[in-house]
Amino acid sequence: MKHRFSIIVCVAVCAVMTAAAGFLFSGYGKQAVFAEAIPSYESADQGQGADEDRITAGITIGGMDVSGLTYTEARNALEETVAERKTAPVTLIGPEENEQIKLTAGELGYTVDFSEALDKAMSFGHAQNIIQRYKEQKDLEREGRNYDFSVSIDRNILTAAVNSRCREFDQPAKEPLLRRENGSFIVEVGQKGYILDSAVTADAIAEVLENGFYGQPVSVNMTFVVDEPRGRTEDLSGIKDLLGTFTTSYTSSGSARCGNIENGCRLLNGKILYPGEELSVLQNITPFTEENGYFLAGSYLGNKVVDSLGGGICQVSTTLYNAVIRAELKVTARSNHSLIVGYVQPSMDAAIAESANMDFRFVNSTDHPIYVEGYTSNKSITFNIYGTETRARSRKVSFESETLETIPPEGLDVVEDPTQPVGYVSLETGHTGYKAQLWKIVSENDLQLSRDVFNRSNYNMTPDTVTVGTGGTVTAGLRAAMESKDLAAIRAAAQVAASMQSGGPLAEQASYAAQAAYEAALADGADTETAMNKAQDAANAVVAAANGESSGSQDQGSSDSNEAGQGTDNEDYTDNSTDSTGSTDEGNGDDGYDDGESDGTVN
Repeated sequence: MKHRFSIIVCVAVCAVMTAAAGFLFSGYGKQAVFAEAIPSYESADQGQGADEDRITAGITIGGMDVSGLTYTEARNALEETVAERKTAPVTLIGPEENEQIKLTAGELGYTVDFSEALDKAMSFGHAQNIIQRYKEQKDLEREGRNYDFSVSIDRNILTAAVNSRCREFDQPAKEPLLRRENGSFIVEVGQKGYILDSAVTADAIAEVLENGFYGQPVSVNMTFVVDEPRGRTEDLSGIKDLLGTFTTSYTSSGSARCGNIENGCRLLNGKILYPGEELSVLQNITPFTEENGYFLAGSYLGNKVVDSLGGGICQVSTTLYNAVIRAELKVTARSNHSLIVGYVQPSMDAAIAESANMDFRFVNSTDHPIYVEGYTSNKSITFNIYGTETRARSRKVSFESETLETIPPEGLDVVEDPTQPVGYVSLETGHTGYKAQLWKIVSENDLQLSRDVFNRSNYNMTPDTVTVGTGGTVTAGLRAAMESKDLAAIRAAAQVAASMQSGGPLAEQASYAAQAAYEAALADGADTETAMNKAQDAANAVVAAANGESSGSQDQGSSDSNEAGQGTDNEDYTDNSTDSTGSTDEGNGDDGYDDGESDGTVN
């Protein structure tokens, strides 16, 4: 009986389903049930959506109702919405009251891609399967459907905006200051500051814009971190001991060189170095310009003395070097000059040069801050290194220069000067070359503990230089004498050539033309050698014109090119030198032809 009842139920269910299917697939059933509920979506390219296809009612994209819109209409509306969102204000709040800055979401890298959401919206409710279409429509009636934009933040734009617009709120720490007045130190208290944490701030902005942002005004608190002063007031208060001092004299220097020394000293005075910090003399006193307080004065260029801005500045670095080594601080870069200097003994100098990046550098290798004091008085310069003395009172440090080899000047260089008349002869004595080393001697209670080589230096020998005037007719005899490099022969031939000149006016004309050409070449940026060649050409042209010859250089060539390896700077090129640090440097450095005296003491 139970089995027969199950068969009857199954037959009844099948009959009902068959009837329902017939109703659904009949024209009447379609019209009655689905005519208004499910619109037609028969475009061949459903991903693009033709204009006659419309989005089913109840669908939103990014919170915006797009019901009944075509693909093009929805896209245009979405583009307008995205543009509005990019201009929405984002207020970034600083660390103090009323410190804020307003930017737009677009300025912070906010970007939107709605193409995928639009394609999905166009497809929903247009399924080929009628049952699926009916189900989707019922879902829309009950709860609707929203497709979110694909929001992204361009991190490059965001980071750049944060760093460029928000740094105005930075309040760097105020370092405690130390100055020396009337023989006493005065300490000014430092103060903490705060610095923007750009990475954390950028993350916070991105989080707000990527989640729940629909174009409404939003605010984000910027993140700042405490900026502690490098030193503490109590640390600077411990600076009271003189660790090393040194003085050199520049009594024979002219006003320009004196001005350069005083300016360089001023730029280094008052420097504070905390433990482990390095001081670069070159970085602290450059550029060598008039605007930075420098004058034209003599300096070494190769093996020659020339005028350049900052000439003499190496006496500043040399004096500081000697104070530093007596304080027993660590030297990290030092080079000797190319030629010997007169204001310190051999191997006690420290040359610097901007063009060759030659520097004197040292590190505060103590456990306490140090203070660099520099001053000038009565054409003497002094540097003092102050800090906290930890060495034994009985410890004494001294330095001794030893000359290993002396190389007298040899040979004769002949320089032609067309700005001077034929008959002019001037002799410049060459430089003696030296090989030297510096000894560091340490003693306690008058007992020598150590004696070590601290550095080694090589100074070039240069021959005597004779300058011969060629402004006029250079006779064959004078030319031959110059080529022989015999000083007596040159002097004799110059006198003969001078007496054979066709007259004073021609020599004067040639000299005037040479001088004018020389100055014009320098004004055009030529180097000294090129300018001299130009001057010689001009003098030769005057002589040639007077003799009825074609103009041009005679018996010598001219060149407009600089010699390889030459440069213009306020310093000179030096040989390699090494100090106790093991470093090797090569470059150019200050003049040093000014005689001077030096002395130094250490606690």
